[in-house]
Amino acid sequence: MLFYRNIEKELMHWKNSRSHKPLILRGARQVGKTTVIRNFGKSFDNFIELNLEKEKDKNFFNFTDDVKKIFEAIILSKGKAYNEDQSYLIFIDEIQQQPKAIQLLRYFYEDLPRVHVISAGSLLEFALSDISSFPVGRVEQLLLYPLSFEEFLRATKKDLLYEKYENLEITNITHQLLIDAFNEFLIVGGMPEAVSQYIHDGYSFINLNRIFENIWNTYLDDALKYGKSDAQKRTLQFLLKTAPYTLDRVNFSKLGQNQYKSREISEAMLQLQKAKIVHLIYPVTSTKLPMIPDLKKRPRIQFLDTGLLLYINKQSANYVIGNALDEGFRGQISNHIAMQEIMSVSSSVIQEYYFWTRESSNANAEIDIVFPYKNLLLPVEVKAGAVGRLRSLHEYMDRTSHDIGIRLLSNQLSLEMATTYANKSFKLINIPIYLAGKINHVLEKFDF
Repeated sequence: MLFYRNIEKELMHWKNSRSHKPLILRGARQVGKTTVIRNFGKSFDNFIELNLEKEKDKNFFNFTDDVKKIFEAIILSKGKAYNEDQSYLIFIDEIQQQPKAIQLLRYFYEDLPRVHVISAGSLLEFALSDISSFPVGRVEQLLLYPLSFEEFLRATKKDLLYEKYENLEITNITHQLLIDAFNEFLIVGGMPEAVSQYIHDGYSFINLNRIFENIWNTYLDDALKYGKSDAQKRTLQFLLKTAPYTLDRVNFSKLGQNQYKSREISEAMLQLQKAKIVHLIYPVTSTKLPMIPDLKKRPRIQFLDTGLLLYINKQSANYVIGNALDEGFRGQISNHIAMQEIMSVSSSVIQEYYFWTRESSNANAEIDIVFPYKNLLLPVEVKAGAVGRLRSLHEYMDRTSHDIGIRLLSNQLSLEMATTYANKSFKLINIPIYLAGKINHVLEKFDF
């Protein structure tokens, strides 16, 4: 099932750019990379797909380093004749199976500037780090995440609701409809296969567990491929079975449960981050730009997809039937989906995300997300319901030079004046959590 993905805009920009270097589309397994590229290929006169898991396709890169000869062999094998008046997109899938193909990418742009080349792969992240002569600066890279809430609205044909969401035209009725849709999105998540099944079943959750189980088992099996040694493979499988239950800040030594050393856990966690299954969110301690993480402090684990996360924690059914969740877990899930939405806006492979903390012997303060906007570093507090204490937000505002704070919650969009405990006045922007991915638009709406 095809969905519109926002990254298609960037792919079209790449296509129309005069300097279209070969493009590597990165992302976790099963987030839809191959489907996006195939759909994008329809905008070209000629779309040629290679899969380097197939020996016949892999062999194109074995007999020569001359990319012109490689291209001639490829189009000849596809029964095509080159026409310089037509556009060509070569899609090299599973490119990690032939490291030489990755090294040759740069020459496609230099020797065949009229031909567009795009590549992807299920274990590409590990191949890239193992290649000593990776063509840095000679290729472009984009990162694909699971579907965002915006993409979910479009995929589920909530077109009128999507228009209201996109234009921030949110009445009380629209707000409630968006809250309902967002709760659906929490359960289904953004993994394309899960969204497809949900739509195919007439917007029913009945078969989602089967889909999530298959996806999760694939990730567990992949741990054997991520590990560089038998010991690390065991550590990776242990982490995959425990990390989804650790949504708060993590202490690597305690996470090992006396079975694994802190260093072993840390190295394995970096492998999972490389696979894009988790992302380590580190704290900053300053209230101004630039954002400099304190890597000595405990990070927070951001999992790939909230729908998959709820399944692993066996909490999907509670959301479906409206059972009360543990307050702490509900808060963690709200924080998690807010960060997931913010991350999904960017396709940059180098973008990082942080939270803020101040730790002292008397009391600690923590802001869930810090959001760079213009020359400011804005605090974003996430609340699971309609209200919540703002002690940490007040402390942040007392320590910063600006007067803008953000609260994500289940209430309507609004702006209010607030006062810190130290009597500093500031503007508090209340943003419904389903707009977490549109914070920039909201700030522009309020003319900040």
